[in-house]
Amino acid sequence: MLRIIPALLLLLFITWNIIAANNGNSNIFFELVRSLPYGDKVGHLVLYGTLSQLTVIAFNYKCLMVKGYHLPLGALLVLSLAAIEEMSQLFLANRTFDFADISADIAGIILFTVLFNRQKADVS
Repeated sequence: MLRIIPALLLLLFITWNIIAANNGNSNIFFELVRSLPYGDKVGHLVLYGTLSQLTVIAFNYKCLMVKGYHLPLGALLVLSLAAIEEMSQLFLANRTFDFADISADIAGIILFTVLFNRQKADVS
């Protein structure tokens, strides 16, 4: 049960930021991201990559077989969430869909999953 808490906390943080952006609000994190070169894309990569790995842990490394590959359920769920959230921006007045954002989300999920699985294999 304890392994679920970090994933839920990060999901709440991301959700809070999504709601703020959807409402056209700003916060200290938005200002920080704007001040860094490529801050928005790095933020997407790190947040969704980290959420992916925390969710993989929360689901106790459960995998699904997809076209002959064992894919972590947690990573697939985060990928689905990222896709839905980015696509929802097409219908919101305060947001604009950005292909680079969803690309950074996907890159973070894949990168963190590959690195984490490689590290886990080295430890085993």
